[in-house]
Amino acid sequence: MLRTVLSTIVILGVLSAILLPQAMACTLRLGVETHFPPHIIQTEKGWSGLSVELAKRLAREVSCDITLVESPWLRAMRQIDKGELDIVSHLTFSPERQQRFAFIGPHHLEQIYLVADPAAIPALTSVEQLANEIDLTAIAMLDGAYYGEEFARLQALPGLRRQLVYINNNLDKMALLNAGRVNAVLEDLSVLRYWQTDDSNTSMRYQPLLPIHKGPVYFGFNKKTLSAAQLKQLDSAWQKLHVSGELAAIVAHYQHVDNELEIPPPQPHL
Repeated sequence: MLRTVLSTIVILGVLSAILLPQAMACTLRLGVETHFPPHIIQTEKGWSGLSVELAKRLAREVSCDITLVESPWLRAMRQIDKGELDIVSHLTFSPERQQRFAFIGPHHLEQIYLVADPAAIPALTSVEQLANEIDLTAIAMLDGAYYGEEFARLQALPGLRRQLVYINNNLDKMALLNAGRVNAVLEDLSVLRYWQTDDSNTSMRYQPLLPIHKGPVYFGFNKKTLSAAQLKQLDSAWQKLHVSGELAAIVAHYQHVDNELEIPPPQPHL
């Protein structure tokens, strides 16, 4: 009798080990930037936005909950290193970052432009002009943002480096531009279009004048806090939701004229 009971316990243990990855009950901590619409929106009622909804839907697919942790970008990077966050959004892939993150998605095709009042700055035809010929005095960009290798190269040159004003959160960029504290900002086209529909003061005045970078951005999952099996399950769930059209349906809810929202085909880097 005892042998039968022990055998049953062993079998149940083995079954639990097999089934556990399929039912990844957990809570995932998502770092959210202060009001980054339409991707992250903070109101008196709480948090919403495209990135928030996509993350919640992915978590639900693997039987997880999402906890939102308000954290500016650089602080979120430190929290990732300390194991205090599990996910960040809008992460551009790089081999260096892949040491810390599993890249699942992409969840957005980012299009970064130099945004300014065209009547207030000289005409530009290339980013190289900012590094070699034209000085706009002050261009605001998010501290820690990565816009590809070519911009990183130009960013290190004295001509462009002295113009860049690094800020801690996206909310400050348009505020600085409106206040005349900077002459231009580097902003995603979808975010600019949201601001233009939400604030009539900027609808005609500020325009995307020069493309800086275009590329996919991902949900970055912390390799310190999530196992390889969990990451694989999350990636499989994302691909399933993409094929089913559920992700596109969430995007459609936030789609406005000219805001360029789309879900690129899955291209994970685990």
